[in-house]
Amino acid sequence: MKKSIVVTNVTKKYKLYSNKKERLIDFITPKNYGEDFYALRDVSFEANKGDIIGFVGINGSGKSTLSNIIAGIVPETSGKVQVNGETSLIAVSAGLKGDLTGRENIELKCLMLGFNRQQIKEMEPDIIAFSELGSFIDQPVKSYSSGMRSRLGFAISVTVDPDILIIDEALSVGDKAFSEKSLNKMKEFKEKGKTMIFVSHSIGQMKKFCEKILWLEFGRVKQYGSVNDVLPKYEKFLQDWKRMSAEEKEIYMNLSLEDNKKGLKNILNIDENNNDKEDELFIEKPISRICKLKSNTKVFIYTDLGSDEKYVSTKEFLNCSYYSKKQVTYNNNKYYLLSSKPSALNGTIGWVNASEVSSRLHIFIDKDPKSFILKGQGRAYSLPWGGRKNFVFSNLEKFKGSEFEVTRTDKVGKHLWYYGELEGQGMWIHSSHVERM
Repeated sequence: MKKSIVVTNVTKKYKLYSNKKERLIDFITPKNYGEDFYALRDVSFEANKGDIIGFVGINGSGKSTLSNIIAGIVPETSGKVQVNGETSLIAVSAGLKGDLTGRENIELKCLMLGFNRQQIKEMEPDIIAFSELGSFIDQPVKSYSSGMRSRLGFAISVTVDPDILIIDEALSVGDKAFSEKSLNKMKEFKEKGKTMIFVSHSIGQMKKFCEKILWLEFGRVKQYGSVNDVLPKYEKFLQDWKRMSAEEKEIYMNLSLEDNKKGLKNILNIDENNNDKEDELFIEKPISRICKLKSNTKVFIYTDLGSDEKYVSTKEFLNCSYYSKKQVTYNNNKYYLLSSKPSALNGTIGWVNASEVSSRLHIFIDKDPKSFILKGQGRAYSLPWGGRKNFVFSNLEKFKGSEFEVTRTDKVGKHLWYYGELEGQGMWIHSSHVERM
């Protein structure tokens, strides 16, 4: 069958800046300022002529970015997009100018699509009638509600009769009657064999209207296939996602960004038989935290939960940081598995009651190389958020003005930590003790 859309290895990268000054400096100097944010990573899919494809994914997955790239509104950073035919994007206020009236917007948008004034004059009554805006058509669009803007955008797009129609949440606003009217119009397009992309959070509308589903997850293609194959898995994912805490969601997102290919069930260790109830005897799930024992008092460390085998912490455990990648709720008590290495399997020491430790959320940020100058302040640690036992250098004064090449950035709590080498030793240094070159 003839291909109407071919998307090949498309990536879209944006730069995030902390302030306007950083944006300006990045523009005029060769140094690299700002943090890279990937809205899409290596996305590929094909659509045949007449396909009705639904884009699904939680907020921030890249659905609208991909829609805008296909529509030619936003350029891709890398990769290739081949579109065979005229496209029209329908989104709330997409392409509408707030200071112009609805009628003036009709003329402007149609002129941009290549229609002459006579053609626009002939189409205008049909557009206004479909939008149901009445006398509001001669009012500035900035005074319209989101539903009214969506009506106008939809009316223009369907009347110009494009080859490829992209509907991005345009039916999520406005009244039910107009949504039904719009869906009926889309069915007419479907009967004509036009290609349509439908972006919506409404699973019901997807089942009712679409034939294929593209599931995006944090900018990557999770799955692409038939409605019956993909949507049940996506619905199950949404149920699991809603049960997750904010911390679990952040951990899952970072695992996904590190190309973790496991399913949500495996990552969260969800048991379908116990429904993750808190009154279960033993509930295990992954976490990502860095922990320190709270006090000098004796703390029991268990080699195996469910047995009496344990030992008492000694001074060697104090003033140290430990990774924890597993949490267990056992007989209504929460325990962390301590490890000297960032792994749930290697370097494990034992289980400790969560009430006996202070902990912070630990998140991998990136491995993008960065160069800094040391201020000569603070300390360097063998672990981020390290205690005195984790010192590599207890004083960085002698390194003032030295270059520090960063190979990894982690976040502990709200703080950034940079990993690099000094004098041949790997170490973590807090972001407040370095400055940009």
